[in-house]
Amino acid sequence: MNERHEVARMIAGELLPAEKDIDTAIVRNARLTIAVVEGRTKLRLPLTTGQEGLELVSKANASLVEARGLMAEAHIAFRATQSEIGLDAFSYGDIVECPPSKANATPLVRVA
Repeated sequence: MNERHEVARMIAGELLPAEKDIDTAIVRNARLTIAVVEGRTKLRLPLTTGQEGLELVSKANASLVEARGLMAEAHIAFRATQSEIGLDAFSYGDIVECPPSKANATPLVRVA
């Protein structure tokens, strides 16, 4: 049991920073997008200036957002593994409750 606990701590020690790093990359990429658009505007350059680069940055951001979702799914999977190996009684540093699995997700409803 001690070995399982230690391995779980090691994994959590890498998982949580990896999730944070992806969020940080998304924010930095958004700032880059803003800089490109504002820079072109400030210099009064044609709309097509930097378009190819902007499209590539946008695709990179979409990939980062997809990676973020995959990390959330991995987090859920690791939480299930934690339970499977008998470590339900332990917490490994989550700041907030883990996201619900898709199977248990409550559908969104519109409120007045």
